[in-house]
Amino acid sequence: MAVERIDYLYLETTNWGKAVKFWQTLGFRLVLDLGHSGRLEPVGGGPGIFLEEVPEGRPLRVQIFLRGPEEPAPGAPAQVAREWHDSHWGTRLLELRDPDGRTVVVQAQSARTGRA
Repeated sequence: MAVERIDYLYLETTNWGKAVKFWQTLGFRLVLDLGHSGRLEPVGGGPGIFLEEVPEGRPLRVQIFLRGPEEPAPGAPAQVAREWHDSHWGTRLLELRDPDGRTVVVQAQSARTGRA
């Protein structure tokens, strides 16, 4: 499977407002504000960040979302953490584990919605 690019990073935070301000000082624009989650994009282009506030006291996750085709990984050395499944936002996701145990998500266009 050959991915096209890094689509975005998923980051969890315990303080939505402070985290958004931090990323904005680095040159990111808030392009989707859902209250306690949303998407930030760098003004110069490139991968964005989806930031989500979660309760304090739990480990914070960071996930990499890659854009790629929806096809089986042909004997790849990647460990499949979760097979292809539908996201609630209309794409298909494949969750892999890298050699260090991090989750890497491949996001593909859904045949049903035509979105990715």
